[in-house]
Amino acid sequence: MERSRRKSNYHISFETFALQPILDGATQSTLVIERSEQFIVPKSSEQIVKKSCDYYGETFQNITNASRHILGNRHKTPIIIAHDFKTPFILLPTMSPASSHNEWIALHAIENIKPNKMGCLIYLENNKQIQVGVSATTIHRQYAYACFLHKDFIKKQESINRKSLHFPYRGL
Repeated sequence: MERSRRKSNYHISFETFALQPILDGATQSTLVIERSEQFIVPKSSEQIVKKSCDYYGETFQNITNASRHILGNRHKTPIIIAHDFKTPFILLPTMSPASSHNEWIALHAIENIKPNKMGCLIYLENNKQIQVGVSATTIHRQYAYACFLHKDFIKKQESINRKSLHFPYRGL
């Protein structure tokens, strides 16, 4: 791994492509891969995701429950962290979110998924690729669930927009 700079605090944004755990004995850090840079945050990926949920005004538990309501009671549920201008930011986990080996991948960053002997390679929108230790089948399934979550979000946004056309703002 190339030498990466460190950041002490981090919130997920639309620039975030992946969160990869770095385990060094009992110490956990995370390699954050963004569109144009990467760096290390001295927190677990789970801590970063939970803090980001809080930052955007929701709890990790509520976001997970909302996803499970839409997708069914899945073990590794993709989640919507936040949204901007009708675009949801969806993260998909490679393992149980509580696992110290779990990696989080942003749906919008995935260009392709290819199997290999160590699990699979995920090709990202920024021409980087990351190796994950789970099968391509698992990542394809997670990708499909994330797409269903995205579709549900878009339907709900369209429903809100249709309803707002019938109730114009009249001022106070």
